[in-house]
Amino acid sequence: MAKIKIGSIEIQTSNEKKILFPKSKITKGDLIDYYAKISDIMIPYIANRPVTMHRFPNSIHEGFFYKDAASYFPKWMKRFKVAKKEGGHTNYIVCNNKASLVYLANQAVITPHIWLSQIDKIKFPDRMIFDFDPEKQTFKTICKFVLKFKKLLDSFDITSFVMTTGSRGLHVVIPLDKSATFKESKKCAKLIAQEFIKMYPDDFTMEVRKNKRQGKIFLDTLRNEFAQTGVAPYAVRAIEKAPVATPLEWREVSKTSSAQKFNINNIFKRLSRKKDPWHSIQDHKTSIKKIMTHLR
Repeated sequence: MAKIKIGSIEIQTSNEKKILFPKSKITKGDLIDYYAKISDIMIPYIANRPVTMHRFPNSIHEGFFYKDAASYFPKWMKRFKVAKKEGGHTNYIVCNNKASLVYLANQAVITPHIWLSQIDKIKFPDRMIFDFDPEKQTFKTICKFVLKFKKLLDSFDITSFVMTTGSRGLHVVIPLDKSATFKESKKCAKLIAQEFIKMYPDDFTMEVRKNKRQGKIFLDTLRNEFAQTGVAPYAVRAIEKAPVATPLEWREVSKTSSAQKFNINNIFKRLSRKKDPWHSIQDHKTSIKKIMTHLR
């Protein structure tokens, strides 16, 4: 056991030598160190958002999703209550500082997934996500089409951002100004996707059922609903070598060889050479109303 002091908060860590990534020999201590180091860059992307925790107490081969803050979580960690349809509420963690991120890592939360809205206007998203997730296609094929998707968004005067998921594909993200509901955002995302599929009907589909996709790429807009989540920028994925969901510059897409190119061992070398590509994302917020005007 060890103690980490972050400001006035002291965190008692445990089982730092436990190997979470068996082939890579990456330990829980390595995970804690990573989140401590990345926190200054990562926190602005996850602050004031409910977090769904993807925990792996024993290894990456035994994980589960966890939404409710455990009763033993310290009082200094922020919570946010969200009512359930069936009654009661879910008490989400809101990860607003380095100490919270380190504490979650000590709980073997390898991957934090975040809401597309913030707690000040929880029913009004400030992100729209398009998930390009290959099945049989190569990552290079996905990159080629994502660049074509950017051109479509550019034609609608929409500023967009791109990120490797750290798993298989890419997320294209549009920052929003919180002026529309999730229902309106979901409808808008679907219309944009339909426009793209009209351009490439032999390559893309919005068919949810895999057995009806006919080998086409699924353009996923389903995350654009209330209470849905996306992997947080700079979150670690539960895959060997501990790949990291990494924001990219658009010009980097064609040069990126894999969604798992960046990991906890090479991400800081990257960030020492270049500014975080999403540092200005909040300066490019747009409204659903504006997007819909261009779509019409």
